Amino acid sequence: MVPFELPRYTSFKRLASGKIAFYWTCPSAYRKDGCPFLSAPLGINLSQSEVADAAKIWNDRLDDWRRSRHASPDVKHTRYGTIDWLVDAYLKHDSFRERVSEYSRPDYRRVFDRVCDLEIKSDRGSEFRVGDVKINQIGVSTAEKVYHAFCDQGAARTSEKVVTYCKAMWKRMRPHYPDLFRSDTPNPWEGVTVRRREKATKGHADRDATYRFARGALANDAPELAAAAVLAFEWLLRPSNIGAGWAAWTGYRGDAHPDKIVIRHRKNGEVAMHPLEYVDDEGNVVRLYSDAEAILSQVPQRGISIVAKQDGTLYGDGTLLSQRVREIADKIGLPSFTLDAARHGGMTELEEAGLTEGEGRVLSKHRTSTAYRGYAKETELRVLSATKKRFGHSEKAEKVNKNNGRKVGKST
Repeated sequence: MVPFELPRYTSFKRLASGKIAFYWTCPSAYRKDGCPFLSAPLGINLSQSEVADAAKIWNDRLDDWRRSRHASPDVKHTRYGTIDWLVDAYLKHDSFRERVSEYSRPDYRRVFDRVCDLEIKSDRGSEFRVGDVKINQIGVSTAEKVYHAFCDQGAARTSEKVVTYCKAMWKRMRPHYPDLFRSDTPNPWEGVTVRRREKATKGHADRDATYRFARGALANDAPELAAAAVLAFEWLLRPSNIGAGWAAWTGYRGDAHPDKIVIRHRKNGEVAMHPLEYVDDEGNVVRLYSDAEAILSQVPQRGISIVAKQDGTLYGDGTLLSQRVREIADKIGLPSFTLDAARHGGMTELEEAGLTEGEGRVLSKHRTSTAYRGYAKETELRVLSATKKRFGHSEKAEKVNKNNGRKVGKST
């Protein structure tokens, strides 16, 4: 018998050991409606406040999803067949909900809102709002004007998103409303020539820098930041995942998987189950992430999330977590260290270790080769390894481990 009131959508059951396990489960009505959050273990033998804190994370996510899905567009009445109407229809259509992840949808809405509110000049000199224009009035020249308007604002990345998002919307909605689209130019956005731009190469933090930061964060009374660095580097978690609490203590050596850390990637919904140890041929237990676990052992459990502020609340999707990381990094002499750099460093280490693309994607949970390939940096070690393979040279396994700086602990 649980002697307190359970939060919404929370249940419990008594395990064979006599302990009480708590769970959060999404109602079936919301599951059928496409909610991406299905269920989650909250913990074992939790107190009233701990259950409330753990359930609040998932109830807040569910409430946000419900608001974003069912919110009316600011009492805006759109005329049938206009771009405003097309955007509204697309955002509610299965072709959008099934192909665009929950994480990416706000960005689509933001870009589409900017496109609809944009005012450009016609060939005759009169100004018009893009959202008020009929779909069949958008040709290649108008699409180019929209694109160049964003370029002229200095929003190079956003202008690329405008073309990509609008091209997808035209492609997916035209089969459902063929009479509303032009027959001579089925998809005008395909005719827009996107300017080439020099894309900045993100830096990366290697294993040594990551653990220097982690030790420095512990020394500066910021253990959750040490954990964040390890999660980004070792288990390739996006900073947005970390700040929003998607790495939970219940997934770290939990009852269901005591030899693994289980993490769900927020962007694509993929679940990664990383083994933390294995038994060798001699029956010894080999710890794979001994350095990382040594850091995690010094992180206090302030709630269900591994990375949480002192009061147990999450850092969230804003820049607060990045700011705190930057403060500590500057203080200990690592000004270029960021969580993003740590994640890119972990991805680079996969390539330096000689993993195949398939093996790397198993760990990073990227769904496509294109998404995976952009992370690993062309380091000197990768060039050297490729050159040796070219000329038929090989190196012993222990030399590879030395170069990679890998450390594995062994226990019986």
